[in-house]
Amino acid sequence: MNRLILIGNGFDLAHGLKTSYQDFIFDFFKRAIETFVEKEEYKDELFELSYKDSYKYNFAGPLEIQNFDDVKSRLDSFKNYKMVKMNIIFHSSLMKRLYDNLSDLRWVDIENEYFELLLKATKNGDKGLIKNLNNEFSILSKKLETYFTDLEIEKQNYSHTSFSRFFSQKILREDIVTINLENDLNPEVICYLNFNYTSTIGNYFGRENQFLKDVSVKHIYIHGELDNPKNPIIFGFGDELNEDYLKFENLKNNDLFTHIKSFKYSQTSNYHDLIRFIESNDFQVFIIGHSCGLSDRTMLNQIFEHEYCKSIKIYYHLRNDGTDDFTEKTFEISRHFRDKGLMRMKIVPKDRSQPMPKFRLMR
Repeated sequence: MNRLILIGNGFDLAHGLKTSYQDFIFDFFKRAIETFVEKEEYKDELFELSYKDSYKYNFAGPLEIQNFDDVKSRLDSFKNYKMVKMNIIFHSSLMKRLYDNLSDLRWVDIENEYFELLLKATKNGDKGLIKNLNNEFSILSKKLETYFTDLEIEKQNYSHTSFSRFFSQKILREDIVTINLENDLNPEVICYLNFNYTSTIGNYFGRENQFLKDVSVKHIYIHGELDNPKNPIIFGFGDELNEDYLKFENLKNNDLFTHIKSFKYSQTSNYHDLIRFIESNDFQVFIIGHSCGLSDRTMLNQIFEHEYCKSIKIYYHLRNDGTDDFTEKTFEISRHFRDKGLMRMKIVPKDRSQPMPKFRLMR
């Protein structure tokens, strides 16, 4: 039996990396404000800060923008200066929605927000708005890739960390009820299905990792890699089971599919490599730091409901206050199953699951 490990952004976050969409949006506005204070203007295709007249504000002391509350507070203060008039202009409906949601909800999913705006534009029959929205998303995608590249994530040897033994642990017979196993098994092949753009997981494949020396390892960057033109970044919406998406196929407007993931997967052999793996043998799924959100629904449905998928084990996020996201994760996973009875059989119960390890180097 094999093991398929879904690696999501929570894995990078566990390693202390600022790789969430919230981190990216915060960094965008922080840089915009800092540039405005230094140069008295900030303007790009998505957002603008500028003075309306010759009266300018004299900024004294450090800006101290540490979080998104500071961003919102600073932009609100720009609006409320009585003597100094400023332009605060969103040139992008998508960026405005991301800003508003992050301000109100403290959470944002760029791909789903894009699809909601695309759906609204489609219902209004506004082809021009659809083109503009696609252009905004393309610009945002490039900025996101630049942001990740600028993080300068180092290549390191993680052969001796709290995760090293974790990946290669046995497949436990008690975790699987869809078939009868006589004993616990060592995985024959471990496939890392990496939804991140970073090379973090690659740091575990060094020759010194004794826990992986007796097992075959595959690695699929399913959403592309930074700085690899042969495996370009895939960023878009991937829920082709959505009822509203299915209606797109009856409309004669190819612009609706510009940022749909399926058509980007066809640019490389990554998806076919995944299919070859899940068709090759029975497998158990590990979920490590992946949200299991709807933006990857088509792929996750294909994995979870596959006849060779015998078990799904969630390594949940244990928060500092002692709460965790196990139940929320099961909600998300359920959206990828048509057969809910099958779902109940495949998900390993919480009392047999455990939190994702805290990253630490081990001597």
